[in-house]
Amino acid sequence: MKTLAGTAERPKAGAARRMPARTRVAHPVSAAQAFRTAVIVATAAVWLICAAKIAPAQQARQHDEQHDDEPGAGMLVRQASLHESRGDYEAAIGGYDRALEVEPLDWQLYLLRGSARFKAGRIEASIEDFDEVVALEPSQAPYLWQRGISYYYAGRFADCRGQFEGHRQVNPNDVENAVWHLLCVAAEDGLEAAREAMLPVGPDARRPMKEIDALFRGSGSVEEVEAAATAEGVGARFYADLYLGLYHELIGEAEKAAEAIERAASLPNRGYMVEVARVHRALSP
Repeated sequence: MKTLAGTAERPKAGAARRMPARTRVAHPVSAAQAFRTAVIVATAAVWLICAAKIAPAQQARQHDEQHDDEPGAGMLVRQASLHESRGDYEAAIGGYDRALEVEPLDWQLYLLRGSARFKAGRIEASIEDFDEVVALEPSQAPYLWQRGISYYYAGRFADCRGQFEGHRQVNPNDVENAVWHLLCVAAEDGLEAAREAMLPVGPDARRPMKEIDALFRGSGSVEEVEAAATAEGVGARFYADLYLGLYHELIGEAEKAAEAIERAASLPNRGYMVEVARVHRALSP
């Protein structure tokens, strides 16, 4: 400050010296700089978008790499089927168990496991699986002739009868279906009543099915079945032995029944009906 005399006034001791305020000068931004800035911002945005898409893919790939050693349901089914083809049904059941852990709503897996359980002699467990097939896919109910056979060995003859009556609607020419229906009815109502209720069948081209059908209806003979089987191959011989065994058992000829069932069960084959013969043999007194 200046005094009235015009001389400069000394600052007081300890007083801070004021500095003139710094004035900010605005520099105009060139068009090139603005363009570079826009490019940088746009590039950063693109990287953020890409990162958002890449991260989940990387996580999924890492998850897959961590679980590469865990087989899928298809592989587990193939492994189980291999065990089944070798007659190792408990190992097959274990494989189907694992496949169902992966695909718990696949009705076909229950059908496979139910079949393996039956072959292993686990009759009630097979019915549980066949019932689950119907629960998941009701349209399969009339096709489950396997469940009808399980019902027979479980002593559930009314259910057995109903299953084979339903199966006739989708497979009307099957002599085996009519025979198993007769066996179920005969178990409760006797042979004569079962013959009266025996389901009609159309032409079954397999030998000796025509002769087997006549035998159970009471119009054929054991000799006719034997003659028809002799004229054919191994398959005909098997069916003759299986159904002759069931017939002899039905009419109380236990020794003949056991001999015929033994021949049928001894066939070196893993087909379902061959396994039926083996289960029958195992469950026979």
